[in-house]
Amino acid sequence: MTMAQTVALLLALAVLVAWVRLPLAHRRDPRMSRPWRLWLLLALQPLLAAALHLMLFPPRHPVAPATLAVLTEGATLADAGPATVRGVVLALPEAGDAGDVARVPDLATALRQHPGTTQVRVIGAGLVPRDRDAASTVALAFDPLPLAPGIVRLSPPPAIARGSAFVLEGRVEGVPGGRAELLDPAGRRVDAMPLPEDGGFALRGVALETGTATFAVRVRDARQQEVAISQLPLWIDADVAPRVLLLAGAPNPDTRALRRWLVDAGAQVQARIALGGGVQLGSAPLTATTLDQADLLIVDARAWSGLGESGRTRVLAAVRRGLGLLLRGDNAMPAEALRGLRAPGFTIAGGAGVRPWHVPGPRLDGEEALRGLMGSGSRDAPFDPAQAEEEVPPLSRRAWRVQGMDAVALEPGADRGDAAEAPGWWRAEGRGRIGLWAVSDSYRLPLHGRADLYADLWSPAVATLARARSSAMPGIEADARVGQRLAICAWPEGAHIEAPDGQRAQPIVDPASGARRCAGYWPSVAGWHRLRMGDAVQPFHVAAADAEPTLRLAELREATLRLAAAPPVSAPGATVAPRNTEPGRAWPWFLAWLLLAAFAWWFERSRLGLAAAVSQQDPPRDLR
Repeated sequence: MTMAQTVALLLALAVLVAWVRLPLAHRRDPRMSRPWRLWLLLALQPLLAAALHLMLFPPRHPVAPATLAVLTEGATLADAGPATVRGVVLALPEAGDAGDVARVPDLATALRQHPGTTQVRVIGAGLVPRDRDAASTVALAFDPLPLAPGIVRLSPPPAIARGSAFVLEGRVEGVPGGRAELLDPAGRRVDAMPLPEDGGFALRGVALETGTATFAVRVRDARQQEVAISQLPLWIDADVAPRVLLLAGAPNPDTRALRRWLVDAGAQVQARIALGGGVQLGSAPLTATTLDQADLLIVDARAWSGLGESGRTRVLAAVRRGLGLLLRGDNAMPAEALRGLRAPGFTIAGGAGVRPWHVPGPRLDGEEALRGLMGSGSRDAPFDPAQAEEEVPPLSRRAWRVQGMDAVALEPGADRGDAAEAPGWWRAEGRGRIGLWAVSDSYRLPLHGRADLYADLWSPAVATLARARSSAMPGIEADARVGQRLAICAWPEGAHIEAPDGQRAQPIVDPASGARRCAGYWPSVAGWHRLRMGDAVQPFHVAAADAEPTLRLAELREATLRLAAAPPVSAPGATVAPRNTEPGRAWPWFLAWLLLAAFAWWFERSRLGLAAAVSQQDPPRDLR
């Protein structure tokens, strides 16, 4: 029982005693008071008790929640300013010198200490991942600090296979007239571009070897002075060799070059090339079993027409089960051959004419850049700088026109920006994909020493259309840092993580994540970690806590701005927290009690309500 409840009980007992005593005194009073006098005295007793209790324990009233200000990295108490009259200022662990400001271990603790808070003002660089779940439940106000000049966004490709080209996107802040450059692991500049007004860039590189590779992005200003450089650790997978069926209606240089490139890239190739007169090279059957065992079927126009209606129907049925189909439209085809390829969102027209087509080349054509893109070559075809620096010959392109909502352009390397001039298009069909290829004479590229451009032309098409293979390994965030929680979803049973120092960790799946099966991991050392599940290995890199400070602060800023722009959400199973209250003022209740007590004292001694006066000899009697 609280003090207030104890006092209330005592006052209630006092009122009951008064209610018993007053009627008894009323009967013994010789002055014969009127009934209303007794009833008024009885009514005054609980009023006096209530006023006394409210004076001792004034009613509490809710306090309007003021903005809770939190100091983050880079903020000081001077940055908080007037946090509001009733505001509270707290410092998170990342804040620097905060003076006498109370510190809290995280934002969730701050919200628990101040229930009822509905708005949080973030001061400084922004909220780290630890505090973002708690911040999503309240309205967030964030005035970001200005970004420092340098690289503020870097988006590495999600997965890179050996021998494939990749595009690295990012943004630079505060370097007008600058230039972004991509350096390969040997320090060679393989790509560069001037920075536009918004600072965005897209640089192209090639993954030549399997394993870990550290590329770098360097930014120079208008005077060619180095402003910033960011390291980009990448893991290059050994490419999973696709199983390719190659059909050609006749021997030709394009088929020979394509077959050689596929074999050199590690693909398992089965070819069937018609030689005429019913003779063919290779015996790749087109049964349903063979098609289901393949990942991609590449067929030229003559061979596709020669399959007949039943053969094309068999192939399209396999496509719906997951096979990829790439039709090389090197010749015009009759309408019946295109019937199964067309769809309401994928119209095909043209194909009769031929015009020159130029493959997009690299922005840098110096020997150093070309060697970084092409490598050292092979024993029978070593890198020849003189040949590589020659002008790239134009290719031929059939005048196919593909339009519709389902048509997606196949772009070599960087985006050309004109879908009508793309080398090909594709669309989805069931679980597989269908593509139409318009470029011919691509064999001229390796003949002129530009095997890199040939690979850039064909790699996206093969990778896009080949049968998708599911991976049992989960995807891991690319911005992992020491000391920050790393969420890994689709966590496999029995997997564990090996740190560079040899320590093992087996994260536990959060039951609240449900079917997503997300586990949390807090890396303690920087470097390459390995997620192992049996014989399967998924490497991922963890950066040091203080690595790339400009990029890290920009990531905090962007993440906090996204939180501030989103409406607050309620956490699952969360209850409404009680609002902050404070005692009211006691003096109004004291004044009320004083007035009531004075009136009761005067009324008891007055002659109001007395039916008869007592004699002057009779002494006055106290009615209490």
